[in-house]
Amino acid sequence: MAKTRSRRPYVVFDAEKHSKPSFWQGTVNIPTELLRTFVAVYELGSFTKAAQLFDLTQPAVSAHMRKLEASLGGDLIEKKSSGISLTARGEQALKLARRMLAINDELVIACGTQHPLRGIRLGIPNISAEALRMVIAAFRKETGHGRVKICCDNSIGLLQSIRSGYLDLAFVLSDEAEMVDAVTSWPEDLVWVRSSDFVLKPGDPVPLISSPNWLVPDRRATEALERAKRQYEIVFSAFDGASRIAAVSAAVGCMLMPRSHVPSCLVIEDSGILPEVSPLTAGIVTREDLDAGELRTIIVALRGIFCRETISEGALRTSSL
Repeated sequence: MAKTRSRRPYVVFDAEKHSKPSFWQGTVNIPTELLRTFVAVYELGSFTKAAQLFDLTQPAVSAHMRKLEASLGGDLIEKKSSGISLTARGEQALKLARRMLAINDELVIACGTQHPLRGIRLGIPNISAEALRMVIAAFRKETGHGRVKICCDNSIGLLQSIRSGYLDLAFVLSDEAEMVDAVTSWPEDLVWVRSSDFVLKPGDPVPLISSPNWLVPDRRATEALERAKRQYEIVFSAFDGASRIAAVSAAVGCMLMPRSHVPSCLVIEDSGILPEVSPLTAGIVTREDLDAGELRTIIVALRGIFCRETISEGALRTSSL
């Protein structure tokens, strides 16, 4: 005799007899891809950069934003000459969007759909591009593959992206006060660099190469020159680290940069013609709600890559060579 069920195989919801359960209350469901687009547009400051990040067209990103704004009842961002800014509605939406995306990612990992070491969003300074091969090799060794989402930006932008939840971990070069929450950190010497055929005379104004973002090395350079009562002039400015290095290599001027990042095409100016500068702090920071223990092996590997005399093979360590 067949065994009978003690209960129905599924529950039938009768709207006339019962009130809706709590999970049924929402009348608008927001797809996470729309939230990711919104956060990316704001953090990157550009629809074009967000489109490149997600391998979408710019019209597709614009369509995502229109759909999200329609769902939330109004504009979230404003385009200004200085870039993108948030409306009052957008500021509130951004805070909650970050929380929702963090919970989404945590749920995916907790349920085993994604390994904690897969899909990691890593940030490195744009002057650290020469270390990319070593970074990918480290991920391949520790996770069995080299898949990692990497964002190259200046350290100010990387810290902002970590705090917003846009990145999981990042190697950063900054002031000590900005690195108090780093999972590991170390002092990093700042040195003046120039091309081998660049000549700077003691009494001449110093031609400086810097970033429009006015990064820590830029501030340290001008402060040191002003203390030494040495005249200077900014002759080249670029957001991209590779462009600044190219300008130095072309003998346009000189620049202050971390000792470990000096590429082989440049030499360190250590003749004493330029003032010494105090070290900055290098280290690895992680997202606030991320369990750094899960990434311990990766963090150790990244420290091994960046905490060294040089990340560039064959770099000239002194102007006398």
